[in-house]
Amino acid sequence: MARKRSLLPVGIHLDAEAVYMVQLEQVDGTVEVVSKAARQFASAPPPPPKKNDSPAGQAGSWIGLAGHEEARAFIREKIAADGFRDKQAVISIPADQLIIQHLRLAPVPPEEMSGTLLAELQGKLPYDPRKAVIRHIVAGQVSENNEMKQDVIVLAIRRDVTEKHVAAMDRLGLEVVGVGVEPCSMCHSYMFAAAHAAPASEGPPAVMVVYLGMRTTYVAIVRGQEMTFVKGVEMGTDHVLGAVTKDRNITPEQASALRAKWRDSSEEKDFQEALDAYNAVWPSLSHITDEIESCMRYYGSLARGARIDRLVFVGPEAKDRALARVIGAHLSIAADVGDPLKVVIGPAAQGIAEPEMAVAVGLSLFGAQ
Repeated sequence: MARKRSLLPVGIHLDAEAVYMVQLEQVDGTVEVVSKAARQFASAPPPPPKKNDSPAGQAGSWIGLAGHEEARAFIREKIAADGFRDKQAVISIPADQLIIQHLRLAPVPPEEMSGTLLAELQGKLPYDPRKAVIRHIVAGQVSENNEMKQDVIVLAIRRDVTEKHVAAMDRLGLEVVGVGVEPCSMCHSYMFAAAHAAPASEGPPAVMVVYLGMRTTYVAIVRGQEMTFVKGVEMGTDHVLGAVTKDRNITPEQASALRAKWRDSSEEKDFQEALDAYNAVWPSLSHITDEIESCMRYYGSLARGARIDRLVFVGPEAKDRALARVIGAHLSIAADVGDPLKVVIGPAAQGIAEPEMAVAVGLSLFGAQ
């Protein structure tokens, strides 16, 4: 009997320092990897302008930068000759183009939410909300001055930015069938797994997913198939390099090489050396734990004392197990490094965890059953 197959699109995650690609396929109720690839840029581009400072004519020009010809060439090469099948793709919009806005509103029916958000966002975005692609999450309800209010989290991207990135992929011969953003896509593997898991007697666990990037940190909360919270943190872990440089009295190049060795080594002595080094510069990491703890308190206040059951680190910086361990050790909750492919594939997944692929895996799951 022929196996029932459903080919999923190629998930393409465009990060400031790298590009990640994953294509999955559903086969008789299971998930298999068709192909995957990643490329760290030889020289990372300069930091993007702040969201509020992007000139109107230049907004969303990330994919057009000359420094990203490497990314375009890599995508073109892999699609043509590296096992990827079909040319349908779901892409991410670079993080510097995403705005996350928290609003507190009087309860409104779902069918009226779009119009309400357009009115509420006037003056809160650096552009006319009518020119944006807007999605929202109702995080919960809270009493304010004896009135019930809805806490709503808005995710907004300029429409022309989205169109520019879709057009860039079209020129590479890809058919873009969906567009995602990092803080949502990184959670899709956990939501997919929850949809296919046996119901828990006490309801689905609340999983906090923390994206660790060089320039960006995201915190999201998933309960079963529902995403209930997301927040962006302006800083990533790039300043850790400076802290290690200063603490060890070495050059930035030496510190970068040292961190690369710690990240890639499977030797216990290197892991312990990294733990000692990161604990020595702990103040440079404390902003991340402060933000995570703040999000936990916020979630508890909205969900009437609900607690986070588990914390998972994903993203390129989560590959540094020692870094994730040190951050997790300062939180009173079970924390580990995520393995998004294993989450959706199960025990058949081979190799070491690849937390850096979380967004690309989530993008490929677009339309999965």
